[in-house]
Amino acid sequence: MTDTIPTIDETQLNSLGTTLFRAYTMYQNDRKPAEERWLQNLRQYRGIYDPEVLAMIGKDQSKAYPKLTRKVVIGTVARLMQMLFPNTERNYGVRASPIPDLSTEQLQEVLDALVTAKAQGGDPAQVELTDDEIEKAIKQYAMGKAEKMELKVDDDLQEMEYVTLARKVVFSSTLYNVGVLAGPYNIKFKARKWQKNVNTGKYEAIEIDKYKPRYEFRRVWDHYPDMTAKALDSQDGAFDRHIMTRAQVEELIERHDFMGVRVCEWLNKHLEGNYAPLWWEAVLTAEPKGDRSLVTQRETRKYELAEWRGGVKGSDLRGAGITVADEDVGKTFYSNVWTIGNWVIKAKLSPFDSTVKHHHYFVFEDDDLSLLGNGQGDTMRDSQLSLGEVTRAALDNSSVVGPMVVVNDDHISPGQNMAIRKHMTIHIEDMASTAQISNAVANLTIDSHISELLALRQALLDFSSEESGLPPPSLGDVSQGGSEALRTQGGASMFLGAAALPIRDTVRNYDSFTMSVINSLVKWNQKFDSDPARDGDHNVIARGSTSLIAKEVLAQSLDAVRQTVTPDEAPHIKSRKLLEMRLKARDVPIDEIMEDEDKADAIIKRNADLQMQTQQQQMALIEAQVHEALGKAVAMIAKAHKDDASIELDAGKLLVEALNKGHENAIKETVANKPEPRKAKGT
Repeated sequence: MTDTIPTIDETQLNSLGTTLFRAYTMYQNDRKPAEERWLQNLRQYRGIYDPEVLAMIGKDQSKAYPKLTRKVVIGTVARLMQMLFPNTERNYGVRASPIPDLSTEQLQEVLDALVTAKAQGGDPAQVELTDDEIEKAIKQYAMGKAEKMELKVDDDLQEMEYVTLARKVVFSSTLYNVGVLAGPYNIKFKARKWQKNVNTGKYEAIEIDKYKPRYEFRRVWDHYPDMTAKALDSQDGAFDRHIMTRAQVEELIERHDFMGVRVCEWLNKHLEGNYAPLWWEAVLTAEPKGDRSLVTQRETRKYELAEWRGGVKGSDLRGAGITVADEDVGKTFYSNVWTIGNWVIKAKLSPFDSTVKHHHYFVFEDDDLSLLGNGQGDTMRDSQLSLGEVTRAALDNSSVVGPMVVVNDDHISPGQNMAIRKHMTIHIEDMASTAQISNAVANLTIDSHISELLALRQALLDFSSEESGLPPPSLGDVSQGGSEALRTQGGASMFLGAAALPIRDTVRNYDSFTMSVINSLVKWNQKFDSDPARDGDHNVIARGSTSLIAKEVLAQSLDAVRQTVTPDEAPHIKSRKLLEMRLKARDVPIDEIMEDEDKADAIIKRNADLQMQTQQQQMALIEAQVHEALGKAVAMIAKAHKDDASIELDAGKLLVEALNKGHENAIKETVANKPEPRKAKGT
């Protein structure tokens, strides 16, 4: 294999820029049908009629828009966040592979530790290991690493406020059908490290560059997937659109991963920005309920950059100055390329292989007709439009129901105010004495259909609840249905759990999103923050769907297990783990209420010692009392024998036996009343 010294080939690089610019334009055109659906969903959420619907509504007719879609979207997001992020447990886990793939050094470490433990100070050469012992030790070793990795991942997620990012993704998925999260990115920061000076022997603080992971929420409007793909995980690649100021573009010059010279060259040739609003941006700006309708449209105020994440030919990467073997020039590599127009300013290989995704998608509901799926906006469209029609009809009907009259102006005296009001007097002229007043003014009666329209409105609301998959109680409205079930905490838990069943598939889709994100974070830690104590062969699991189980039912089952365990079964039960599960089932914060395990064991031992000490003191007291009673009894027998020699010595023996019998019963009673000590650490 031969390598060529990497140099930038301007011709090849410009060809790559032209190719990506054409692909970017094609991706924008392919996404237009999805953009039209997103605009409809956004209008539903904001309570804005589509232009074609508004054109059919007369100027004097009601334009009321009941925001049913907004209620359903907000309620769905709140319900999903409650299920996906329970207070007492993570919605993911890092576990060791069933058959861990360890390095030779790690396997040797496991074997050495196992031999040392089994030798117990003896000759390690005499230790014989079975295959089962070795496999069990390997599994425990891998599980320990997985637990440490899970703690590191949890710390990373908390630092980046992952729950806030996740809510944006869930909201986007609910309203626009799909939510997108991009990452992980490397964020460099300064850290302190203590190092001993070899000359002075003193410890000194030094600054080092470290990296931490970060994810970014992508608006659906700024993300362009490959619409020709059969599924989101089988795309050729995807574009992200970045709108920047000139100062932000200039900052890219100082970054080592961008081609600073080419950035400067482009900025010098283009003193004004290249951003031009797309068609959907113009529509959003012109919406009556927006706040940008009066903003001055100066296209030169911003710059538009396109970021490509996908396959790039080896020949193009070599032209960008990346080392590519001669035999790999014709292959395609997963890469990251940035362009301004058709001008490449960055081209890098992805740090991970194609199994680690950069874009993580949460599709609310899978749909064979749409790559990006369906959301609540699409599902609720017909119900929303029908509800608006009925509401407008009811308001229009109510506006004409009231005192209305027909006036014949030919018989009314000129100059009169004909507004209908109480104590009104109407003057009539030019009428024969036999004429009826009704010829001049007559009542006009318009029937009220409000009751029928309200009944139809309620029917539409009921139908919309079925469409959305969440009944009113699950969205916070406890006045409609389920009132009996909501009387008790257990019934409420089971009722809401059953109400959430229609969106179980949505939660499973989020589980796929979670596994994609956490898997990328695990791989990032193994590559950029490596630690032998936690790096290993790990699998990521998602637990989102398990939270749909009624926790009250689980809590009752756990309590029943605790009460029915027999003494011979107790050694097989992990008492502390059982306690944790009982607290979790009741949504009790374990970290705040449970004592540290070591402290709990110390308390258990101290209580057991106190109980033993108390028992010994009680036994000593009983012993002293018995001896005192025996002494008095012997003295009394001796005195009685002296006073009356006829008393049989057998009486004394009987007394001693009775006292001894009482002594034994007292000891037995003390032992029987002694509390059983608690067992420590999984016993």
